[in-house]
Amino acid sequence: MKKTKIQRLLAVIVIMFMVSVQVTAPAAAKSKGYKFTYKKATVYMGGPAKKILKKAGKPKKVKAAKSCAYDGKDRTYKYKDIIIYTYSNTDDGPEYINGITFLNSNVSTKEGISIGSSYSEVFDAYGENSDYLGVYTYKKGASKLQFQITDGIVKNIRYVKA
Repeated sequence: MKKTKIQRLLAVIVIMFMVSVQVTAPAAAKSKGYKFTYKKATVYMGGPAKKILKKAGKPKKVKAAKSCAYDGKDRTYKYKDIIIYTYSNTDDGPEYINGITFLNSNVSTKEGISIGSSYSEVFDAYGENSDYLGVYTYKKGASKLQFQITDGIVKNIRYVKA
């Protein structure tokens, strides 16, 4: 009888272990998503903003506001080539990337797409996709990459947190 209780206890422990592995494995394996590199600083949506903010230098303009989604602040840093959107979980806590918008053709995606690229270049790099009001959205891991295409030309590129 004592042996049966021990066997049941071991079986329960093994089952609990297997369930916890199944629950955590997909999350650990989940891709960070599209990466963006600017001035040798690589970031992912939802990742730390400190490195890219430092490498980007002094912004032309900074806006900060109380976040409606987090307990901290949302900040917008406007540079010559990009706008970086960040959030923090506390007012003075570390900032994380919420989005990046391209302002000109001086910057490009990892795959070489920039403002002014053609419709066919986007689809050669990212594959077929349907648009919603001229915006083509590609999702990967914790990020989305959006292209606004008008008359066959990329007019706007934006990385956003999924």
